[in-house]
Amino acid sequence: MNNRNLRLMSIDALASISALYIAFLVRFDFSIPENFLFLFVDWVPWFMFLQISVFYSAGLYARIWRYTSLFDLYAILLSVTAVSVISVIFVFIYSGSEGYPRSVLLIYYILNALVTVAIRLSVRV
Repeated sequence: MNNRNLRLMSIDALASISALYIAFLVRFDFSIPENFLFLFVDWVPWFMFLQISVFYSAGLYARIWRYTSLFDLYAILLSVTAVSVISVIFVFIYSGSEGYPRSVLLIYYILNALVTVAIRLSVRV
């Protein structure tokens, strides 16, 4: 694993954290209750790990981003969808349907897709 891939993984980890935090902020009108803030902190490592693992497995770190095309966009969206589906499954297994705000998961999916695509396309600009 080279230095470039480690930087991309770090950027993706920060993007995942940011998307999840903003999803909580949007869900709770920019005032996250303390119990949900603890929930956010508890789940952040899992969301980061899932995102990096799925992206690595999908080969997103092996691509040359200066030549990003629609096929790369499709791969990114497919990977983000996989991350979100796996995250929803884990959240419902460990927290049940009552313990985690479902709207946060939907907002996270949308924001994560937008942020990830923006990061990848910013290299091309």
